[in-house]
Amino acid sequence: MRFGRILSTGAAAAAVVVIAATVLAAERTTPTAADEPSGALTPPSLSIPAQLPVSATPTATPTASARASRTAARTPTPTKSATPTPTKSSTSATPAPAASPSHPKPIATHSTASHASTPPTHSTSGHGQSLPLGYSTGSATRVLTYVARSYSSTSGTLQAWSKSASGGWVKYGPAIHAWGGSDGLTTHMSESRSATQVGSFSMTQSFGYYSNPGTSLPYFKTQPDDWWISQKGRLYNTHQRCSSHCSFTLGSPNEHLYYETPDYNYAVVININTSPAVYPDGSAVFLHVTEGKPTAGCISIPQSNLVTIMKWLTPSTHPRILIGVG
Repeated sequence: MRFGRILSTGAAAAAVVVIAATVLAAERTTPTAADEPSGALTPPSLSIPAQLPVSATPTATPTASARASRTAARTPTPTKSATPTPTKSSTSATPAPAASPSHPKPIATHSTASHASTPPTHSTSGHGQSLPLGYSTGSATRVLTYVARSYSSTSGTLQAWSKSASGGWVKYGPAIHAWGGSDGLTTHMSESRSATQVGSFSMTQSFGYYSNPGTSLPYFKTQPDDWWISQKGRLYNTHQRCSSHCSFTLGSPNEHLYYETPDYNYAVVININTSPAVYPDGSAVFLHVTEGKPTAGCISIPQSNLVTIMKWLTPSTHPRILIGVG
């Protein structure tokens, strides 16, 4: 019985020790009111076992797909826009050199014949040909020929010619349709007929309603008091300038040059019956601007062609016009 009491007493003492240890542990881990601010709760601190190192703390291990997505974010995969494929528009900035033709197209260096302000270029170095009319050319190196089909023809062809250095004549410019007298051609001109006289005649004077178009022949711009005399007398077949108290009739048969337009917009005098002038063997014979019909004995051509010819005619070439049938 004593041994049983002693055992019971020992067990009770051990229990008391356990209970005391438990109470002491609870007091160490439970904060007091003085240790924390009023109204605030402090969560219990997390105790990390001493035997477990920090590096051993488990972390999330990314999957293969997650790594791939992050790697793609850091190093983007090259796309077509990063390195653009050359297109036709981008390569046009530096075009491939074009093949040069073996025979490049010639570039025009002169105006066409329709531009009267620039005479066509020509060469007299080639071998020339005979003129279509057999009249004398004298000392002329530039001539015009007016060729009609018959003496009754009221129109014909006007052609300019330059004397070739090697002999003969070379055509200058195109053949031009021209009008002659309404009574055709004649071997003896007269004030009573509107016929153009055949033969070879010099051309030394020019004039016009407009300013000089560029000819080097003597030129006068007509005024209201300019006349060409066709009446009988010492002034027959001459140019006169007079406005009052004149020694000639201020009217027909004399020609009032200033008012004869478009015929006398430009004109070149054909020296028929001038030295000396014999009445009534013809007067006021000119190469002038056409009205598109036969004349009273002159020769007429389009104004653009006439201006070109006027620029070409020069005193030093002693120009002449040959008129006839061919």
